[in-house]
Amino acid sequence: MTKFYTAKYEPIFMYSVVKHQKIIKRIVELVLNKKYDEFIILNPNLIKDNIHNIGQKLDLLIKADDEYINVELNSKYNKYIKERNLLYVFKLCLDKSEKYKETLKGKVRQININFGRKSKGIEDIAIVNLMTNKKITTKIEIKNLNVDFYMKKYYNNYKLTEEETIYAMLGLELEELKQIEGRDDIVKEFRESVEEANKDELVVKWFTPEQEREMRENYIKSEAEEKGIKKGKIEGLLQTAKNMLDANMSIETISKLTGLSVKKIKDMLL
Repeated sequence: MTKFYTAKYEPIFMYSVVKHQKIIKRIVELVLNKKYDEFIILNPNLIKDNIHNIGQKLDLLIKADDEYINVELNSKYNKYIKERNLLYVFKLCLDKSEKYKETLKGKVRQININFGRKSKGIEDIAIVNLMTNKKITTKIEIKNLNVDFYMKKYYNNYKLTEEETIYAMLGLELEELKQIEGRDDIVKEFRESVEEANKDELVVKWFTPEQEREMRENYIKSEAEEKGIKKGKIEGLLQTAKNMLDANMSIETISKLTGLSVKKIKDMLL
């Protein structure tokens, strides 16, 4: 029997949502509880460019009205994911500030679609001052969508809402998707797109036993590399702060975003 790969796998997810933009737009709007008129995927060739990098982390960058939205897929959650995703947000802010040489007008939002995280369905992640526990910026918003929470509700025969059904579908098998696709047109479209991805040789050829083994080895290697994140965190923050200074961001703003002291940042100017 041919294995069916769900959207938990990055190539399947990217193939489906990039090719069928309506799907990711619906997910983003539900998670953020906001409707967007303009919705443009800024890296539409992502799957073609990165299909050979299976086992590495891919992301999806979207321009929605005056906001930038970064969607991260975490197929396996670990304790290093939070720090890594936070650095991605800072990098996105910096990249856009450098490009336009001005402060971003709208918010920068990040949606982390997580598998393997035992937590409530939607989490708001705030960037706070550890001393005061108060938010240090309103320009950045991070939300975790924990798919396993909704899949568990499905498997325990809970009556899922329309929103919960769409979240759960991201991890469901083909027959399970067929069972729920009558609840919402987007589920049917998603099932068809994932099924289409499973029939595409360019995508599926990466899921042979040998390739799965290679993917696991790559993941283990990347995890080992990520263990160095904690050790190199300060160095990384200092480099980020230096880049922000080069982009003419204010010292106060850099301090708030990185958590580095104003004095530490000023010392970098000497």
